[in-house]
Amino acid sequence: MPYNVHNKLQSNSTRNAVSAGRRQSFNLLRSLYHIMPKYIVGCVLSSMKCSHSRELDDTIDTSYMDDESLRESLNHLREVNKKLITKYKNQREFVSLAAHELRSPVMPILGTLELIEYEFEESDKKEIKLQREHFERIMRNTKRLERLASAILDVTKIDDQTLRLTKEYFNLNKTVLDLIQDHKRQLEKSNASTKLLYEFKIEEEEEIPKRKEVFLTDIFINADKIRINQVIDNLLSNAIKSTGEGTVSILITLKRGKNHTDTIIVRVKDIGTGIHPKILPRLFSKFVTGSDMGTGLGLFISKNIVEAHGGKICGENNADGKGATFVFSLPSTRNNE
Repeated sequence: MPYNVHNKLQSNSTRNAVSAGRRQSFNLLRSLYHIMPKYIVGCVLSSMKCSHSRELDDTIDTSYMDDESLRESLNHLREVNKKLITKYKNQREFVSLAAHELRSPVMPILGTLELIEYEFEESDKKEIKLQREHFERIMRNTKRLERLASAILDVTKIDDQTLRLTKEYFNLNKTVLDLIQDHKRQLEKSNASTKLLYEFKIEEEEEIPKRKEVFLTDIFINADKIRINQVIDNLLSNAIKSTGEGTVSILITLKRGKNHTDTIIVRVKDIGTGIHPKILPRLFSKFVTGSDMGTGLGLFISKNIVEAHGGKICGENNADGKGATFVFSLPSTRNNE
């Protein structure tokens, strides 16, 4: 057989093999429509059709490479699709939980306002006396609603990776003392018997010249003051709710390191019910809570705030079986002294 005839037959055979392979690939992609977004498969099909219109190489190796590339693309698409499905399920769960939690404080507010409206109608007056009980119920649930809305917004920022820090040098010791005073006032109003104990200490890793007295009472850190306050407030609130009667202790340790690099460690310890074993492995995940009143978002948000500062956070049950301890650490660069 003449060479050019043999070459032409071989070329036609190769083209037919490639075309058959592409038809098989098209059919496989079409069958994936029910397991992944159609626009993704459509993009791949369009790409393949465009490349099919070009001149094909007359080698079996090229066909093999196309099949390998297609398989890799399909595997990648499957992984992307799994992630999209997981994200969609998480979003649905989040919306469902958020709607339920938003309803909880809204209903008491509406109920109280309806009672007030009824009093207006019955008395036929432009002014009525507002009962303290009604006022406190509206105030309490309004604050809860505000906290929940803020938590939902924070989770959205974390998921979208748009959580931003506004750092400044501030006295952490004073911030914690102010926060403790706020909680003490709330405990007094509710006639709770929980006691708050606060202490701080400084640990030196090396011999450092004696400093001014101010450094024995102040702990300065370059961080986002509002966000760090948010973390400590969340841990403190959880500890108080868990403890009921007893003592919640807060300990801040400033570890002085070399080259003006310090580590600040914050410990919040309670003697309450502790962390349930089933919750412990997922403690800092979204929607994980051991409280009927909690949303399971506080610790998730706290973890992301601490890690955004380059720190770490953990929680564990106390060795004596009474209560739990949460600890987070933050790096701190010392100013020239």
